[in-house]
Amino acid sequence: MLPNDQQDGALSPSPQPGSVAEQETRTDARASVSVSGEEMKFAEHLASHVTPEWRKQYICYGTLKSALCAGEDGQPTEEDPTVLEWQHRSLQEAFFQMCDHELAKVNLFYSEKLAEVQRRLAAAKAEMESAREEQRRKTPGTKTRRFLRAYNKAGKHKTLQDLKLAFSELYLSLTLLQNYQELNYTGFCKIIKKHDKRFASVRGLAWRTDILDVSSFHTSKKIPQLVAEVESQMCELEGGDRERAMKRLRVPPLGAEQPAPAWTLFRVGVTCGLLLALLSLIGLRVLQAPDWSLLGSLLRFYRGGFLLIEFLFLLGVNIYGWKRAGVNHILIFELDPRKHLSHYHVLELAGTLAVCWCTSVLMCLHSPLAPIPLQLNPLIFYAFTLLLLLNPTSTCYPHARRWLLTLLCRVFTAPFHPVAFADFWLADQLNSLSPLFLDLWSLLCFYVFEVNWTDLEALNTPPAERLDCGQYSPGLTCAIQCFPPWLRFAQCLRRFWDSGNTGPHLLNAGKYSTVFIMVTFASLYSVATERPQLAPGVKPYLYLWAVATCISVLVTVSWDLRMDWGLLRGPSLLREETVYAQRAYYYCAMLADVLLRVSWAINIIFAQMRDSDAAIVVTSVLAPLEVIRRCVWNFFRLENEHLNNCGEFRAVRDVSVTPFSPGGHAALECIMDSEDTARDHGRKATRRTLFSITRLR
Repeated sequence: MLPNDQQDGALSPSPQPGSVAEQETRTDARASVSVSGEEMKFAEHLASHVTPEWRKQYICYGTLKSALCAGEDGQPTEEDPTVLEWQHRSLQEAFFQMCDHELAKVNLFYSEKLAEVQRRLAAAKAEMESAREEQRRKTPGTKTRRFLRAYNKAGKHKTLQDLKLAFSELYLSLTLLQNYQELNYTGFCKIIKKHDKRFASVRGLAWRTDILDVSSFHTSKKIPQLVAEVESQMCELEGGDRERAMKRLRVPPLGAEQPAPAWTLFRVGVTCGLLLALLSLIGLRVLQAPDWSLLGSLLRFYRGGFLLIEFLFLLGVNIYGWKRAGVNHILIFELDPRKHLSHYHVLELAGTLAVCWCTSVLMCLHSPLAPIPLQLNPLIFYAFTLLLLLNPTSTCYPHARRWLLTLLCRVFTAPFHPVAFADFWLADQLNSLSPLFLDLWSLLCFYVFEVNWTDLEALNTPPAERLDCGQYSPGLTCAIQCFPPWLRFAQCLRRFWDSGNTGPHLLNAGKYSTVFIMVTFASLYSVATERPQLAPGVKPYLYLWAVATCISVLVTVSWDLRMDWGLLRGPSLLREETVYAQRAYYYCAMLADVLLRVSWAINIIFAQMRDSDAAIVVTSVLAPLEVIRRCVWNFFRLENEHLNNCGEFRAVRDVSVTPFSPGGHAALECIMDSEDTARDHGRKATRRTLFSITRLR
């Protein structure tokens, strides 16, 4: 078994065949693992160390163990030696047939994955060779040299980074494959040892010596060779700096959950304490001297910030739930397994913003005593939040912030980029945060058009005017509400353009187009209510909005349950395979999705009625409910994606690197033709790989 902490990122060697006593000693050492100082059974050890996407391809240790227990419990009561011997022989035959079947499954999967890694490595090496040939080409003339060098600099840098990323993912694939190799060998040795002990037989030892120890997955020496090649290539990419190369190739700990950093937990605890104290002070202040005009202004000022904090907190809950359930969100979002935020970090960020939010609200409630004018406190809070995201220094999780900013740029520029899972996932989150965009626009209008920056006395009083930009742009509320659905609409069109698959993508685009119709009729109803002289009547628009809302809710709920969650299949309305333990979770989630979708539709029409105090209160209540619905949606959407990855045995990120020259394809074919055992098992080779052969030109 691989150790949790790899020295310099190196892999432990593959198991070597030797004497029976040496192999039994090594097997017992591998199986003797402990969690929190207590010995654990091998079945638990296997369950905690398997690669989740390959779970079905591991040895069915529990099934084999149950077969042994059933054989022991099913012995006849009579003491006829002939009957006992016949019973034992039949049970052993059935047991070894199961072992042969499991061994064939492991051999086949190991050979396929090994061939896949070799193909990927061949593609990467072909790309490096093409890059070397490109560098050795004749340099252009002096007049154009400087221009071409500047022109090619960005593309060359991207190729270098892609190559480093590709080799790091190859190294992770080799680690997972060696982990698969050793876990399965240990499992077979353990179950055979149990067989011989229970039946007082040496047949298991003979099976191990004659079949297991000569099996292809155990005797293969390819992994150490491939590891050495990947390390050598990475060292070359890092300019010969082996320490830096090994740091980039570092494999995250496999298996049992790692403890959270002590300082992170300390900061989360301090943040929770401060948050409770500030919320208590705010509650006491509101109860002592309720100023409803001030509270109404603060509600409009800080509602958007509260939605953002709620979303971050629930995202931390999502990450915690995915990790506990075994949903590999790191792979699904194409995150770097060596650099990503845990739920502790996300909760810390949410807590920090919540403390700032409460402090700003408290300063507004005590504005006569505070050194900062009342109307400037919200501006400072939102400016601090924006600065936290755009911080150019290498503090506050720079890797995660760069990833988020890149993702936001891709989402906002749809449909000009290919759409990955993280792209449309983030766009879906923005759909649930549409009230945040409305509040931010209202704040922008307030500070640009309504604040008198020259009158310091006026800055310390609650705003007399409503935070509403309707007088400057009447249709802007409708446009802002349609902006997040437009992003998803454009992404669906781009996915249809790339895939040519009419079914899901155009239907999904049609689902988001129903939101445009619903928002339009809600806007017309609001205008007819406020300005009856400009519209023929209120009821027609209300009826049209109700019909559009019913259609939109039915379509979106059906799509959520059937397509996004993969449910409504079979008599139980669930899929055959589920991740979460209790079926009640799924039924409660389906009911909650229906109810909260209705509340989301109602919130759209209330958001248009900006002059109504009741509408503002209703919107402030319903908007957080939509964020909660999105949190529930996230659990089951990623579960469905995780199960799809398990069906494809996809355990690492897809990294595509296109070679410079056409020689890469020929080199790749030569290496593929030289394969021995895995060449005959290419039936599943159509699955997605790190380097797609079809892209080698």
